[in-house]
Amino acid sequence: MIRKLACMTLVSGLMGIPAHADTLLGLTADVDFWNMDSSGSFADSSDMQSFDLGSERHSILTLALEHPLPVVPNLKIRTNDLSSSGDQSLAADFDFSDVDFPAGLDVNVDFEAQNTDFIFYYEIFDNDTVSFDLGLNLKYLDGEIEVESNGLRASESFDGYVPMFHGALKVGVPATRLWFFGDLSLLSVGDHTLQDYTAGVAFKLVESLAVDISVKGGYHRISLELEDLDDIYTDWDFDGAFFGLQADF
Repeated sequence: MIRKLACMTLVSGLMGIPAHADTLLGLTADVDFWNMDSSGSFADSSDMQSFDLGSERHSILTLALEHPLPVVPNLKIRTNDLSSSGDQSLAADFDFSDVDFPAGLDVNVDFEAQNTDFIFYYEIFDNDTVSFDLGLNLKYLDGEIEVESNGLRASESFDGYVPMFHGALKVGVPATRLWFFGDLSLLSVGDHTLQDYTAGVAFKLVESLAVDISVKGGYHRISLELEDLDDIYTDWDFDGAFFGLQADF
């Protein structure tokens, strides 16, 4: 993984985009609490079965490091749990990992997944009102899907890095401590389409020379349309509202 991260940093540097980074080293930490709905379809073939696993509550942790070094991109690391589980009656026969689950059977689905984003970005524009970032998100997905019922059990695991375009925008409301924000990571290659986006509003509670503290809330969605990734096919959505805190040092 270290080799891959080093290569990504080198490639980003060779892009030759000017870095409008902070004049001093900056550190931003976020913790968000996400009420996540999990639903969609999956299989180990193109014949997918639909599931609705309901809601789970997970945290999203983000750490961003900005610096004044030219050419070298800034770095943001964001990680969150996508795991969910639920019971459902099968609407049709379902073959998963060489195990046949007949239609009408009540099954338990355990969708275990971790998502980590390594975001290399440049501040294209940054002032007291508007900031705009562009870069590359190296998304790492690691998960296992298990289906179980009445002694029948089948599971498949998957993992991999996915490079995605990344953009972020922040707009402040003049003469207030209110600001709006959004970010998007996107990949569409062949039959694979991945989207990860956030939109929200924040209010700065504390503003000082040492640290700025803001409270925020909004909507977050991750969509995974995968065609044969480690023998896994998915058309799955994780989405819902979140609220959290941000500390900007």
